[in-house]
Amino acid sequence: MRKRNRAAAGVICPFCGEAEELYVDLGGGEHQSYVEDCSVCCRPRLVTVSPGDSEGEVSVSLERDE
Repeated sequence: MRKRNRAAAGVICPFCGEAEELYVDLGGGEHQSYVEDCSVCCRPRLVTVSPGDSEGEVSVSLERDE
């Protein structure tokens, strides 16, 4: 069985409130932090990724990166 190399998580932009699905590259490790602009308002958000409750699942949080 082939292991998935990315996961999806539903998030809400902390600036404009737009809901979207964010895809996380699991090859980056269990714990990740990076800055990514919102596709709607283009403001920078700090994305923090950590392991979820189930294998292959991730927990994603967004914060303002001002």
